[in-house]
Amino acid sequence: MTTPTEFSNAVLPHGTTTIVADCHEVANVFGVEGLCDYMDLPSLVDVFYAIPSSVPSTSMELETNFGPIDADQVEYLCKRKDIIALGEIMNANDLFSKSDNRTKRIIDTFKNQKPGFPIEGHCPRITGEPLSRFIASGVDSDHTQQTAASIREKISAGMFLEIQRKSVSKEVIDALKAPELAGRFCFCTDDVLPDMLANEGHLDAVLSDALALGMRPEQVIHAATYSPSRRMNLLDRGQIAPGRRADFILIDDLETLHIHSVYKNGTLVYEQGAGLLARSKLPMFKKEYLHSIKRRPLVAEQFDLSLESGEREITVIEREESTTFTRFAKQHIHHGGGSFSFRQYGLSLIAVIERYGHEAPIIPAFMKNGLTRAGAICSSWAHDSHNLLVLASSVELAVRAVNRVIAEQGGIALVDESEESFIPLPYGGIISVEPIAVLSGQIQQVRTWLVEHGYQAREEIMNFAVLSLPVSPELKISDKGLVDVRKQQLVDWKKQ
Repeated sequence: MTTPTEFSNAVLPHGTTTIVADCHEVANVFGVEGLCDYMDLPSLVDVFYAIPSSVPSTSMELETNFGPIDADQVEYLCKRKDIIALGEIMNANDLFSKSDNRTKRIIDTFKNQKPGFPIEGHCPRITGEPLSRFIASGVDSDHTQQTAASIREKISAGMFLEIQRKSVSKEVIDALKAPELAGRFCFCTDDVLPDMLANEGHLDAVLSDALALGMRPEQVIHAATYSPSRRMNLLDRGQIAPGRRADFILIDDLETLHIHSVYKNGTLVYEQGAGLLARSKLPMFKKEYLHSIKRRPLVAEQFDLSLESGEREITVIEREESTTFTRFAKQHIHHGGGSFSFRQYGLSLIAVIERYGHEAPIIPAFMKNGLTRAGAICSSWAHDSHNLLVLASSVELAVRAVNRVIAEQGGIALVDESEESFIPLPYGGIISVEPIAVLSGQIQQVRTWLVEHGYQAREEIMNFAVLSLPVSPELKISDKGLVDVRKQQLVDWKKQ
């Protein structure tokens, strides 16, 4: 949701001095040229990049984006010196297929262009023989949510695990404390939203949680410095030693790892009390990056909710609050004909509206455990293709929310019957140009709105934004309609 420039200004006080980023969000919206322009933005921290491998996350038959990244574009990107990895492979079905496909060609091209460089993975709930096949393809890491059992299985099979905050539980930390696992995992961050970054911290927040759950400070520090630098072949950093890059922090004590000061390349850049001592400034952006929502305003008639009369079961998404997992569910209805009155069954309207200039028809669906109050939310920040994701209590409110995002050229619209508010994300509809301190307050407004409208979740905004990610099990929605994630097939909600 922010630029490398503003991100670096925000994370340096938290002790982060080097990052490896997979900017598939920008690649989905602007393609390779836009991705390169984004990667060239200035930053105080060292930013290395992984080539987005899953753009789109599935295929153009299941979702629409700016256009796919293929093997030729991977070869082009490999020429950049700041490219040091292949970003997360998400489409496991491609790896398991016996046929030639885009994912396999991308992996082969990267191996040829960057031999020995890491290939990152995304393999939630993959186990047994499929996990072995996943690893055998060359994809040997995973950063998705883990359990103690998945940690033991994946590391035993040769995987390197990147542990993000949602995986940090007592059972996970107890498993990771085993001496034989040293160097086989690191801590990482994934989609730390601006309000969480401003209020709770960055990688240091993950480390604090691990410390609180009983991991020794030495092991925590190792997993945030030496271990990830070795995984990414960044051998000039990750330890305080002769000849290494002088990126280091001074802390007040080992029990909390509270940061007193941060040094970058041997220079003091942050000190407690004085704040950030250097700051990057944003350059001017190309006009096309600020005007990227190519969709005419909607009218209510574009939402076809018609059903034949009679008793039937329809397919709906059932959302979980504790994870981003969404289930197939059946809703028994008795319909008198005409437009389906979904609210009487406690359902919310959900749809993804294509925004790349094709004026594709709208294919709505319905969700259990959505909004309990009248309202609508629409966001152009919607993983991973970043079309316009809308969740609403009525078609009329949905249209208002979507049209506000179209008119403002990207952002998050919060609509009630008598009022509405808007959080601008002008750069591609996914990135703010405000400092993190300002963006943090805006994102907190979205979080509050969701909770007030009955949308309860462990992480409300991410829970909402991945409803349109068709590689996240089990039933998601794209601009093409409902998607069976495991089968990688479209689903007609009207068919029993």
